[in-house]
Amino acid sequence: MYFDASNPYHRYRLHYESDNQLSVPEIIAHGSVDAHTAATIWALLDKRASYIIAGPTDPTPGVGKTTTLNALLPFYPAGTGLVYTLGIYEDFAFRGDVPPGETTVLANEVSDHLPIYMWGGKARTFLRLPADGYTIATSCHADALPDVLGILRQDLRLTVHDVHRIQIIVNIGLQGSTWRGRRRWLTTHFMPPATDDATAKVQPLPISRWDAATDTFGNADDAVVATMAAWVGMDAIAFVADVERRETLLQRLADEGADFNATLRAIRTFRGDPVTDDADALPEDEDDEA
Repeated sequence: MYFDASNPYHRYRLHYESDNQLSVPEIIAHGSVDAHTAATIWALLDKRASYIIAGPTDPTPGVGKTTTLNALLPFYPAGTGLVYTLGIYEDFAFRGDVPPGETTVLANEVSDHLPIYMWGGKARTFLRLPADGYTIATSCHADALPDVLGILRQDLRLTVHDVHRIQIIVNIGLQGSTWRGRRRWLTTHFMPPATDDATAKVQPLPISRWDAATDTFGNADDAVVATMAAWVGMDAIAFVADVERRETLLQRLADEGADFNATLRAIRTFRGDPVTDDADALPEDEDDEA
């Protein structure tokens, strides 16, 4: 398909919709992540965290970066506007049209592989949007967390504070000898606010790590839980209880095989939002939003 940067339908359909749009419960049911990790991510996204989904540098098809990127979007608060960016064509003019505190900006990938992705100055501008109050969501090719940080710090020359404004970094991968191997969230990290110390270093905190021997996911320790709780504005006990409520719902939906639209309706009910029948509608193009 020819890509027309001026066509909002091309923006959405060509770059942001997965060929097989799974819900988070379906991803849980497939064993790619556990309900507790997903519930923790939901609690953070509910407070407008930004995230990066990283996948392996080996060009194995179907690793799941785009599927994961899209599956997490319903976790944002009701009323969140989505801006679909245009790679090297992006001029960031949307900044004069949408409220930062209510807007999530998406770039399908941060890399120099294709013109529809972002790299160089465009990527730096995009990745620094959280400093202006926007939330961002994107993906990149990176085998492990140090590789993600290398892209952000060395390749794109972001500051420690820039990196720490991207609160969630998930590294996913395929485990097994064939292309149909097990997809797993290998590590999930939380980036707390950076200190004002001029010598501050990037200090990611582990939310979970997949254990290959047992095919299970470890949980964050008490110190990490307390840090995440402080970031969302709760004490640790309240935060743990909140995550447990979300976990119970996600596990039930996973057991029921809830698809994307059923999950979206369940999330709306959980939040007390109005539940409508338009869950599968395409997002409206508000002046093209980008």
